[in-house]
Amino acid sequence: MTTKKRSICIIDDDKVYTFGIKKILKNMLPEDNVSTYENGKEALQGLTKLAENGDPMPDFILLDIDMPEMNGWEFLKKFEQTRQQLGKEIEIFVISARIDHSDHTLYKVEWDDKVSDFISKPVNSKHLKQLLEKS
Repeated sequence: MTTKKRSICIIDDDKVYTFGIKKILKNMLPEDNVSTYENGKEALQGLTKLAENGDPMPDFILLDIDMPEMNGWEFLKKFEQTRQQLGKEIEIFVISARIDHSDHTLYKVEWDDKVSDFISKPVNSKHLKQLLEKS
């Protein structure tokens, strides 16, 4: 695995899940920066502010779909304009308990250019490591 320091953003309203994923990431990739947001609206505001200030944007986003205030699909639609202006590739992984791998091609048709992959919850450390290593 590359030793380059990366930035990972978790957007998920489940605090227990977020805590667990953040802990796994810090154990696997201690040099990487991990930030969290509890919903799409909070993430959109935070990431837009980073972009406006010229601050570093995350390399990866782990995005939940079912969240209050602004769900993951709404976030993707609204974040796309900011993302296109960045000139930086941000990989977005949709992580949800509602993703059915046997039928996730329906999602891929609409979101193929915005999403790197769809992953079912719960995500274990081995799968998470593989996901980040291939990117």
